[in-house]
Amino acid sequence: MPAQVPPEAQSIGRARGRLSASSLTTFRRCEKQWFLNYRVGLRGPLSPPQVMGIEVEDAFCSILMRRAPEVESFDELEKWLLSLVNSHAAKAIEEGKSTFEDAMWKKGDFDEFFDIEKVSDMLINGINLQLEEVKNCFNAGGGEYQFEIPAPCWDSPPHFTQPEKANSMVVWKDIPHQFSEEITWQDAWEIARPWVKDPRNPEPQRMYHRDKWAAGECDLVLRWDGNIRIVDIKLGDGEGKFATSLSDQLNFYAWLWNETHDSNCDGLEGWYLTNGLRKIVPLNPMATEEYRSIHQQMKSWGSDNTFPLSSPCDGESGGCYWCSINELEYEKPEISMPCEPLSSIPSRVNVRGKLQGSWGPLPNHYGEMVLGAMIQSGDKMVTLEESQPNAYPKMHDSPDDDVVITGALPGVWRGQPRLYLDEFSSIEKDAEVDLTRMGMLRTKANVEGVVLSCSKRDGKRADGRPWSMVSFHLWDGEGVVEVVAFGSSINGTMLSIRPGMVVKMTSAELGWREGLPQLRVDSRSTRIQIKSKA
Repeated sequence: MPAQVPPEAQSIGRARGRLSASSLTTFRRCEKQWFLNYRVGLRGPLSPPQVMGIEVEDAFCSILMRRAPEVESFDELEKWLLSLVNSHAAKAIEEGKSTFEDAMWKKGDFDEFFDIEKVSDMLINGINLQLEEVKNCFNAGGGEYQFEIPAPCWDSPPHFTQPEKANSMVVWKDIPHQFSEEITWQDAWEIARPWVKDPRNPEPQRMYHRDKWAAGECDLVLRWDGNIRIVDIKLGDGEGKFATSLSDQLNFYAWLWNETHDSNCDGLEGWYLTNGLRKIVPLNPMATEEYRSIHQQMKSWGSDNTFPLSSPCDGESGGCYWCSINELEYEKPEISMPCEPLSSIPSRVNVRGKLQGSWGPLPNHYGEMVLGAMIQSGDKMVTLEESQPNAYPKMHDSPDDDVVITGALPGVWRGQPRLYLDEFSSIEKDAEVDLTRMGMLRTKANVEGVVLSCSKRDGKRADGRPWSMVSFHLWDGEGVVEVVAFGSSINGTMLSIRPGMVVKMTSAELGWREGLPQLRVDSRSTRIQIKSKA
């Protein structure tokens, strides 16, 4: 089964620090780039190839999800497929251009990169690669007719990984293909159709490691000949800087497939749509212990949000435009009252109090089942909660007594301080650490700095409800912090922020992301001022 429900009902949309193919390849290419992208969260400007990579992939998958009409020959099958190209290419161009133009921060001229002819050629190259599979299937007299989970198609319901969250108002028809006694070209097309990422499904269609620390999303899985071949779709020609990462990426998928399925992966391929190249990748995944070691290194690497401005990326590793700091020389901003240095925002705190009122597992605001408790000092009581499921499973093992909690992540819930525990936290009878008084736990921060990156994301949940998020990163000359706003907290000022601007914020809510401080915009109290333009 290519796509799976995440373990313990975790949110499928959040990476949660899992090892992924993209984080793995970035880390092996350049650890510094990984830190800036995946720990700090910096992103470079959106480029046309980034946008169209998704749109062309969806268009190609949409074609592969069609069931063929009755055809008498290979030529008729090919003619039918080619008749679909122009409409799918036009839709990809339209949606890609809209996404690019709507981006807060972008780089390049969309029309110089993509037009209807170029995208059509890409889809044709992809179709020809799949037709090779169909021809081989036909010549072999067919293959596997039944799979554990069939290839998605427009005539059947989408495979929602969490069906209980899907839009119940949508009615899907389920019209199975009727096979002939003697294989036809129509049958060969249906048998050879790969499992694909279903564009109708707004959820990530990932494989999840049973121990929760790794996840991956395959583009195509070929299965018609009884062998499992994982395919990754690429827009390029196989010659760029990133082509060297294909082996690491696909072998990670192979390892994850073997970890999550009863069958083993038998082959790996990269399909390059610019020139129709089929690149066969040797099957040689690392051992589980090696992937686990890399993941542990990621989690421990960089314990604060110090920004290494003194040694900017030299561009040798590829993709090193993680932010405009390589193109512009920013001056260290002067911090004015009532703002404070980013280094003074606590990333973790230590508190003393009486542990009591254990609860859970109950759903948090992401719908994930977590453990919780209360800690009291004097007349002040604060809620404790796991940062994610199984982040601190020993919480209820601690006695209802005076304890010291170390390494708690400070946050805010409905205006009140809340402490979150993860694997770097502890509950002890006593500890020699600097303590924060319970009544002095912070919920707000005032900050000022230069904007390094910004982005806006929109989407739909599985139940059809829309969501939106705007984020940007502030640098005060020493540290960097991510600022996020969701839904109604997004205003005109937020949408006008661009890299290079000096921004002042007051009464931003304290939060965290992957153990680093994060500031969240509260529509009722947070004030944002653009002090200087880019």
